[in-house]
Amino acid sequence: MAVARTLSRYWKSRDDLIQAPRVVFISNPSDGGRETYNEVLTAGVEQLIRIWRDESRVNVERGTQKLPIWGNQIIRYTNRDEENTRFAAGHATRVAFKDQQIAEINLKLPSSIGVGTGARRAMVGAAENIVGLHLGKVAFITGGSAGIGGQIARLLALAGAKVTMVARRASELEAARDRIVDELLDMGAASVERRVKIMPDVDVSDFESLKRAFTATLDEFGRIDYLINNAGVAGGEDMVVDMDVEVWRATLNANLLSNYVLMHEAVPLMKAQGGGYVLNVSSYFGGEKFLAVAYPNRADYAVSKAGQRAMAEAFSPFLGPEVQCNAIAPGPVAGDRLAGVGGRPGLFLRRARLILENKRLNAIYAAVIRAVRDGAPLDRALNRLSGNSVSAMSHDSQAPQELRRLALDFAAQGDGICTWDQFLLTRPLAARLVSRLRLGGYLLDLPDWRAAPAERTADGNWLVSEPPDDLPFLPEGLVAKDAEKIGQGVLSQLHLGSMPTEEEVAQATVFFLADRAVSGETFMPSGGLRVERSNTEREMFGSPKSERLAQMRGRTVWIIGDHLSDYVAATVRRMIVECGVAHVVIIARTAEGGDAVVALLEDCPRAPVHVIVAGEDFEGAMDQALVTWPRPTTVVSMPTEPLPDRLFDADAPLAPDAFARVVDRNLTQHFRVARKASLYDDCQLVLVTPDIPVGADGPAFALANFIKTTLHAFTSTLAVENERLVHDVPTNQINLTRRVRSEEPRDEAEHQEELTRFARAVLLVGAPLPDAQDSRYRARIYRGTSMTV
Repeated sequence: MAVARTLSRYWKSRDDLIQAPRVVFISNPSDGGRETYNEVLTAGVEQLIRIWRDESRVNVERGTQKLPIWGNQIIRYTNRDEENTRFAAGHATRVAFKDQQIAEINLKLPSSIGVGTGARRAMVGAAENIVGLHLGKVAFITGGSAGIGGQIARLLALAGAKVTMVARRASELEAARDRIVDELLDMGAASVERRVKIMPDVDVSDFESLKRAFTATLDEFGRIDYLINNAGVAGGEDMVVDMDVEVWRATLNANLLSNYVLMHEAVPLMKAQGGGYVLNVSSYFGGEKFLAVAYPNRADYAVSKAGQRAMAEAFSPFLGPEVQCNAIAPGPVAGDRLAGVGGRPGLFLRRARLILENKRLNAIYAAVIRAVRDGAPLDRALNRLSGNSVSAMSHDSQAPQELRRLALDFAAQGDGICTWDQFLLTRPLAARLVSRLRLGGYLLDLPDWRAAPAERTADGNWLVSEPPDDLPFLPEGLVAKDAEKIGQGVLSQLHLGSMPTEEEVAQATVFFLADRAVSGETFMPSGGLRVERSNTEREMFGSPKSERLAQMRGRTVWIIGDHLSDYVAATVRRMIVECGVAHVVIIARTAEGGDAVVALLEDCPRAPVHVIVAGEDFEGAMDQALVTWPRPTTVVSMPTEPLPDRLFDADAPLAPDAFARVVDRNLTQHFRVARKASLYDDCQLVLVTPDIPVGADGPAFALANFIKTTLHAFTSTLAVENERLVHDVPTNQINLTRRVRSEEPRDEAEHQEELTRFARAVLLVGAPLPDAQDSRYRARIYRGTSMTV
């Protein structure tokens, strides 16, 4: 009575109410006996509500009250199930917030919730909110057995969809399906086994298994409304200079090319059925629209995730109004994969170990390179290292001074348990050291070291001794401390202040999928990270200073790639005439491509141009150039073939093999060049994205923007990694295609202007930089940029 009087007076005094007030009274639960007292109280509340309703109506008619008050009573003692409280609370919420007026005052809980509602237990929270949201839809979800993918599958099923979950391991898929089926049965859903399908033995890097699973889903359900590209791999977890090309390709196959393979299957189907939705599960470490995020030691992962995002942004206009294409980019998510599963350490612990190992490798590699710079023979330095003893090295008067000083530092870093302070290297670290030296061309004049072994790990066999297997090499206390620092650092950078759970990310995703008005966007359900980012659309500004250009006089420049012959020729001409370079080496894929560039330079005075035809062996051609001419001061990596002007055309779509070739020729080729050039002294590296013909207006423009956005994840990551190497090679990117088609050259005159701007851009980012010790700021602003001409 007191509550009713207070509320009635308050609502009567307000003339700014948005909607009619609602009140819900809830009775006590069962007393376990004859419910006499409950019935007395219920009868009293029922009479109170009846009188309150009537008085409210009269007041509205008289004009003394703006809106009527409506009340109901939920009677709980008619039910003794364990779900009584949760079910009554959910029912009270619906009554209070729905825009309806239930005439009956008393709303009794059924004696059995299961019998009365068809559900085994009450639904609360997100599950209740999404019921029916995706009724009748069919979803195909890769990586659906666990993590975010598993939660998306679960919530879509609760929302009424039919789902197919594909993954590699049958046991995990079966467990995930059983959990979803049980939850659907709890809700009272019918035919649940037919709504949740699993397909094991599907590896996203095995494109044929993906296609078979997609076709089987179509045969089972007759349509596919949602393609959720969720599955992926962690990647190589190495610095670019240590990453094997096949590891790079495996990551891009699993995380990026698999998405296109399924889109190639799904888009025609979705267009034919009148609608569909493609969702790529990217990562915040794949960046965001207009911004790239550096992710050291994970360049392959960052590039693949940036590519998933770039697909949605660049390709969505070519999917027609029928098909939406978006991406989600969660940051770190609390779950099994972050903590570690299957005996594998979690992300923070892995990164802590990787960082410590890289610090050791980078320090020893730097000491070797500095010793060589000081005139020490490389083979002698490696022979002194082969003993692998910290103590012996620190007292070895014949060893290079750099290595002796390093050994003294290592000797003070032990914990009494590990061998970190006793041995310089493990065999894997020794293999990576030699691999770096081979990539950088430092073994070309050492026959005993030059040839690579059949197995890369055999590169570490030159060690005379190595740490014992029964003792840890790394100080575990330092690893744990660094892992904790990494975790705390990530938490401190989260916009939301905490890591969301996999279920929370999936819940946001399920609501994104219900939005029928958005395409080409990337959602960040976890808020992302406040980390250093690089703008993907920086306009070219200024011109290189004369003192920088003067440093190129008498030096050697490499231009790798022959497709854009007029751009190459314009750049070569300016380097010869304005900078006075001594040698320009053009590493062409084909002889015809190299000849086309040379023909455009016939009138160029003092044209010291040399052509190497690489075919597919660009690494071998780069080594040939090292042996023949002085080391380069600038390496420009160019596109080597035109982009196809097809994508999802109904009559001639771009086949997955052709898309894989676009990725290989534009992303993987830059990676292959960069991992070698990053190991050259006094070198600047420039990566160039594709161009399209003047006046072209089609899918090639989307592909060019896809490459530009994706490549910048690599450029920004490599720029950070190279600052940790002794060579300190600045890496920058030049974009030949703008995001807005109307800003592209429209005729030959504007094309010639772009050639001039491109040559100037190459000099701006490719000429030697100021000494970082003298001007750290000026040196840093020329690293990791993405400049659009």
